[in-house]
Amino acid sequence: MNQIDLLMAHADTGRPVLAKGLTDRDAGDQSAPEDHRDPLHLWDEADSANNLESQRWGVIIPEGPEGQRLLQVIDPLVKARSAAQGGRQVTVYTTPAKMDSAQAVDWKRKLFDSGKTTSQDLPRFLLILGDLDQVPLSIQQVQSADAFVGRLAFDDDQGYAAYVDKLLTWEKQRSALTQARSLMFTVHDQTAATDSGYRSLVAPGLEVQRAQKGAGQFNASEILELGAKDVPSPNELLAAGDRTDPAMLFTLSHGLGAPRAGWRSQEEQRRIQGAMSFGSEGRLTVEEFANRQFLPGGVWFMLACYGAGTPETSAYHKWLSELQTVGQFRGQPDSVLAGLPKAGDRPFIAALPKAVLKNPKGPLSFMGHVDLAWTYSFAELDSGKADSKPGRFMDILRYVLRGDRVGVAFHELLKFFGRTNTYLTSLQSNDSGVKPGDPKLAAQLGHLWMLRQDLAGYVLLGDPAAQLPIQPKVAANEEKSTQQLVDGLFPFKINIPPTPSNPADALPLPIERLEEAFAQLFNGEGVKRVAPDYELDKNTLQRLFETYRRGGRRALGIKD
Repeated sequence: MNQIDLLMAHADTGRPVLAKGLTDRDAGDQSAPEDHRDPLHLWDEADSANNLESQRWGVIIPEGPEGQRLLQVIDPLVKARSAAQGGRQVTVYTTPAKMDSAQAVDWKRKLFDSGKTTSQDLPRFLLILGDLDQVPLSIQQVQSADAFVGRLAFDDDQGYAAYVDKLLTWEKQRSALTQARSLMFTVHDQTAATDSGYRSLVAPGLEVQRAQKGAGQFNASEILELGAKDVPSPNELLAAGDRTDPAMLFTLSHGLGAPRAGWRSQEEQRRIQGAMSFGSEGRLTVEEFANRQFLPGGVWFMLACYGAGTPETSAYHKWLSELQTVGQFRGQPDSVLAGLPKAGDRPFIAALPKAVLKNPKGPLSFMGHVDLAWTYSFAELDSGKADSKPGRFMDILRYVLRGDRVGVAFHELLKFFGRTNTYLTSLQSNDSGVKPGDPKLAAQLGHLWMLRQDLAGYVLLGDPAAQLPIQPKVAANEEKSTQQLVDGLFPFKINIPPTPSNPADALPLPIERLEEAFAQLFNGEGVKRVAPDYELDKNTLQRLFETYRRGGRRALGIKD
């Protein structure tokens, strides 16, 4: 029998809200509630996902004057993204403050992707402006099914302006480094949830990273396992982030939920909930990150309950209530969900990510969970036994570290949401041939529903078009020649004309001149604007730039 754990601790004691977790039998026997968050549309994948000129960038704002004000505050970023997409105007969409999943799907069908134009006219990178009570979480979840979506939410206009200034500064003044650090931090607080997370995700994830780095496929300057295994220390994490070089940080911990007696005020809840728990050794809240240098120019993935925010309602309330009714959950659902807003209170993005994103010496992106974070997303149970899946999280790190835009990297995790949703739908329609009422099918449906909901709770905060500010990495291994590739594809001989003895002769311009053009593209200029200055066709420049971005001069056949 396997155990499912919850990554949430009481804010007053630091002890787990569910110390013993739930068994897989408890979770799997319940009916799977229907869900409306289905992928509706896929973009053409022919062009590079990182290319803003082909994928486009847009903004989603609240309806009314509030949204227009926020749009004006981030105007420098809008202008920069317009230039990066060849001077095309940035498309702006507005939404009402409240929508459930079905209404968000309807909004997408009617106002975003109505089918009246082709997908190339739709922005795939989407930046949401506003907190969860201004642009509903359902919009972010529905759009994230096939787009690259991030959100900025601050308590004042200064927060938005500070983030935009930080982002554009890093894009203009990239680090000279070609690699960044990969940091894996576990709070070993001797609880079942963090122990399970370390065994099923962190430890095997480190093995994946090290193996890929050895094969030249993981672009990290170093891979560091952090987090004392005897006594967890908040200071250890703060020290790891107090360096000027960019880094990708992954943390596993409990997130702070409500104290046992409940929150004393909404202000206290919004300031503390979702902060990082270190058990009996304390916690890290907004106060520790507001002005401190921590992960400058980097990316932080925080795996913990409410780490990214708190929704209006929990996807798990009905599920926990059903378990309690049939005697398979010994607690009260309201005790587990005590962190949800009370009637009349607002859902909110957590204070911790707001603080680090606003901080000019903080990261450019934050990835985390809204709602309860279970161990399902990395330890699936639908096959009847715990099946560790660290790769889906390690792919995010790998993509970020190789210089992909964070929205592209984050979407690697959400791909599994789509696949899980498709599999769940096929089982619910009984395409599997299993007889209705079969206990095995009921358990599988319950586990898949939990996995889908857990994956749907992850969100990206920050501009999805942001990147680690590092230089292109020279490929570690030589690529096969065209002749070798052709010989491997066809059973008969096809002779390819020899390339010039000096690869530089095959380039349309001297490499130094091309690198001048590439520098402008790295800084956000559009290919259409840059290409005429160098008397190049825009498609040629784009092709050369993508090759150079993946592997520097060596990828173009030039040895330094």
